[in-house]
Amino acid sequence: MSDQARQLQNAIAAIVRIQKILEPSVQTVHGALKLAPSDIQTMRFIAEHPGCMSGAVATFLGVVPTTMTSIVDRLVKRGFVSRERPESNRRAVSLHLTEEGGAAFAQLEAEELDSSRFMLETLPEEERAAFVRSMTRIAEALTELRRETG
Repeated sequence: MSDQARQLQNAIAAIVRIQKILEPSVQTVHGALKLAPSDIQTMRFIAEHPGCMSGAVATFLGVVPTTMTSIVDRLVKRGFVSRERPESNRRAVSLHLTEEGGAAFAQLEAEELDSSRFMLETLPEEERAAFVRSMTRIAEALTELRRETG
């Protein structure tokens, strides 16, 4: 197992390194928008949960409320997110992607889907489903671990 773990560690390190090297030379939506990973994940959560409260996003991201406020402020300033007060609770503030934010997020999603397709195409067809199942299993295990450790 330790040899496999070392091989996986090296493969992940190589993927991250190559992405960082290619990042400045390849024109991408991610690069053009200059969004931090936390910004993208916040937009993803809001897209999937329109009208959510910032506390729910903070819990999802595992950040403290002050950090979440900074992230949302940044996205509001860029015109990607709006804060709205629900009629049912005027003290609460719900979050929504603006039209511009929805368009930007759709571009990000399309680019990520293209990258995922590229990665899958490097594998023989008969290995792809097993790879996706394995990655999904790892993601679920990490999500559960995060829940348990709070």
